[in-house]
Amino acid sequence: MTTIDTQTTRPSLLEVFPFTHPQGCRTYLVADPASRQAMVIDPHLDLVDKVSEAVESGGWSLILAVDTHTHADHPSGSADLAKRFGATRVGHEAGKHVGVTRHPADGDRLHLGDQVVTVDHAPGHTPDHIVLATDSALFSGDTLLIGAVARTDFLGGDAGQLFDSIHRMIDGLKDEVVVYPGHDYQGRVSTTVGAERENNPWLKITDRDQFITALTANAPARPTNMDDLLRLNREGMEIPTSISAKEAVEQLDDGGTERVIDVRTGAEFESQHIAGSHVIPLDQLRDRADEVRATPAPRLLLCRSGARAVMAQKLLSELGVSALTVVNGGIEAYAAAGGETVKGREVMSLERQVRIAAGALILLGTVLGAAVNPWFYLLAGFIGAGLVFSGVTDTCGMGMVISRMPWNQARPSTTSTAGGGCAAGAPPAGCAAGDPNN
Repeated sequence: MTTIDTQTTRPSLLEVFPFTHPQGCRTYLVADPASRQAMVIDPHLDLVDKVSEAVESGGWSLILAVDTHTHADHPSGSADLAKRFGATRVGHEAGKHVGVTRHPADGDRLHLGDQVVTVDHAPGHTPDHIVLATDSALFSGDTLLIGAVARTDFLGGDAGQLFDSIHRMIDGLKDEVVVYPGHDYQGRVSTTVGAERENNPWLKITDRDQFITALTANAPARPTNMDDLLRLNREGMEIPTSISAKEAVEQLDDGGTERVIDVRTGAEFESQHIAGSHVIPLDQLRDRADEVRATPAPRLLLCRSGARAVMAQKLLSELGVSALTVVNGGIEAYAAAGGETVKGREVMSLERQVRIAAGALILLGTVLGAAVNPWFYLLAGFIGAGLVFSGVTDTCGMGMVISRMPWNQARPSTTSTAGGGCAAGAPPAGCAAGDPNN
């Protein structure tokens, strides 16, 4: 579940409100109780509404929106929050982010009332990486993680620079200083400098060359949608609400199908689907929204022809899920545009089942009304009224009922093809390096 940790912590006189995301990303709202001023650090786009609620309910004045670096695994929500609250966006000039107006140099200070947060340039994971520190807290971004460090094999990363940055960052810090990382894939929010000195296997490598060799060996897979996210985060591009099937084919030609959410029934998915995509039927979306959040963004929504994908987009948006793009024309248009699909047993589409069921009930009501009792005409009238309501509201209660029928469920042997449970991203697929001892 996407949450805010209600147990706030207090570095110096500042309060820290940590937010967790199913992808393993961490967002922090840092606030000064005296001045009521606050900053947000590394906001995930999915968390914009949650952060906004916390700002408003706490009576905070959000004055700064900080990205510690150019994110390659999730869309930043800094631009949205800055627009909502009139906050200044902060980031290192090497990131060349459109809309960022404050570029702190190494050692610069940010102020929340009388409280001071120091900014240090810490390249290695990316050339533009910064960390933020008070006398008792360190917001380390992706540089130093809990029991891990950042990977350096893309985005202009440099293992030697990372080694230098980490040691420069923590040298001289007391063991009790709290570390708030940009990611954790086990649900943890914070650690301490002392705990990392004692337990982090990467900090036990004190030789720079040995560190470089260990970090650059056996690099994990490159995120498939990284280029899209980099362009989005650097250029401040709007995520389109919909794209053509041809555009979807072009986007997925090089991989990234794990970000496709198919909202058809399990049986429809089984009959034809995009390999690697996730099936979460429309009627299950509300209960499984975190599975959508756990998929890489920007996310593509897919159904048979596009109608259910539009409904899914509206529902998920109401639940605070962002970065949702409908594939116009659905799986049929995608296949027609040359997209590769996996085919199984043929099934009748849900839309066709609804038409047959509605027509059959209207016919039945009409026949029974004429032959048995006029009261049966009400059945036909009820179904007709339901169809009108469905058209006006763009919903389909009958479709929801029929989608739950046994014949619309995927066979057990194909359930795993749907993508299974979308767990939070693991280090090999994210921004963390693996254990140097493995």
